[in-house]
Amino acid sequence: MVKFIDVDPTELNMFREGRRGRISYPMIKSFMETNKVCVQIDRAGMQQSFQGLYSMLTSYCRNHDLPVKIFSQSGQIYLMRLDIDSKGRKIPDWKELNQKTTDGDLGAERDLPPVPITSKEVKVRSKTEKRQSTK
Repeated sequence: MVKFIDVDPTELNMFREGRRGRISYPMIKSFMETNKVCVQIDRAGMQQSFQGLYSMLTSYCRNHDLPVKIFSQSGQIYLMRLDIDSKGRKIPDWKELNQKTTDGDLGAERDLPPVPITSKEVKVRSKTEKRQSTK
């Protein structure tokens, strides 16, 4: 059962510590100005959660068509420039080079019609894949 406690609205503290503002722009702008290819974000002292910051940065880069790839690994967020090479030289056609890698192998299979799997197909796959491991 839920218990309710009476509270006077005038006693509530409406002041918020810190300010929830847009951090995507200054963070991406400062990263682009460093001319580094790949960096890890130090989230110490940030109010945003890991997932909140990750989704905010990816949507900002996607919506503004920026040459930055955001990815995570082992609980860390990384930013990678797609328009410069490892030596810091500009890649003029970075969009054409990186379009192939966004969908991986799924890009070729996206437009295929769905095919139902029959019990016969399941048995055939079971026999061929039994006791096999992925490498």
